[in-house]
Amino acid sequence: MKKIHETQSTEEFHDVEKEKIYTPIEDLQRITAGGVFKRNHLKAKTLPKGIKWIGYLLAGFIVVSGVLIFVLNLL
Repeated sequence: MKKIHETQSTEEFHDVEKEKIYTPIEDLQRITAGGVFKRNHLKAKTLPKGIKWIGYLLAGFIVVSGVLIFVLNLL
């Protein structure tokens, strides 16, 4: 059993304010999207599989084209 101080809470503290992203268009986001964006909504793991694959292909294309440009400039 983990020893804790008698005044220490046994529950973990969850800071909701850290998850919010403050932008200059917060009012517009509240009107159009129903609320302000949160940090946990921006995680790639929560995206659908198709969107992840499109992102992987786009990132791969950028990396491969950058390497090809570098190699072709050396020749």
